[in-house]
Amino acid sequence: MKKIKLITACLCFIGGVLLTAETLPVRGPILFSTYDKDNNNLISEKEFNSIKEERMTQKANSGRLMKNVGQSPAFSDLDLNNDGSINKEELQKHQEKRFNNRKMKGQGNRGF
Repeated sequence: MKKIKLITACLCFIGGVLLTAETLPVRGPILFSTYDKDNNNLISEKEFNSIKEERMTQKANSGRLMKNVGQSPAFSDLDLNNDGSINKEELQKHQEKRFNNRKMKGQGNRGF
């Protein structure tokens, strides 16, 4: 009986890892629908932190450097209207801002 429970737990864990790997990109922006697990068109702090943790684990397990982990945005950085949730517009604004900041840094490194 213990072996069956152990095997079941392992299969659930492996299935969860495969599902995460399938829906969570290794690089680039994360889709709103990936964060919004309950499909209510809002991202709760719990949903945000869950995906953030999964992504950090994914990166660490793939051997990627974690040198900027301390600069990872907090939930409050995206919740622009402080209503306790992130809507699609707030996520989009944040992702555009990060993209533009990275683009500017890249141009600065080229001597422009």
